[in-house]
Amino acid sequence: MPAYNHHSRVAFADTDASGIVYFANFFRYAQDAEVEALAAHGFTRMDMRYPRVHAEADFIAPLYFRDEIRTEAALLSIGSTSLHWQFSIYGPKGLSAVVRTVISRRHADFTAAPYSDAERARLAPLLLPENSTKK
Repeated sequence: MPAYNHHSRVAFADTDASGIVYFANFFRYAQDAEVEALAAHGFTRMDMRYPRVHAEADFIAPLYFRDEIRTEAALLSIGSTSLHWQFSIYGPKGLSAVVRTVISRRHADFTAAPYSDAERARLAPLLLPENSTKK
């Protein structure tokens, strides 16, 4: 079972001249799901910085204007100051893309901001089941 499901729809502005979703917008769909997943577990982004230190995607099938999208957001692992995410993005015909990102949590001055044990416990439900026992 996915850790968190986020639902959205392809906007006209998300498509390119060929009528399909422009590749960079898959990263935006992933980030939207990330923000909502974190908010659902009590995290706000206002007090910290979260630069992306890695991003990659595998594209499987195109999405089109007005397609309904379901993004499964899950953590692959929780580092001392990083979150390793996987986002499976589904359209009407099934899996469309898999996006993986790593974010690094920083204070306002960009020094490392480790997750406390209590914060790790709040993040644990977002871990994929096969990764929930990994440290």
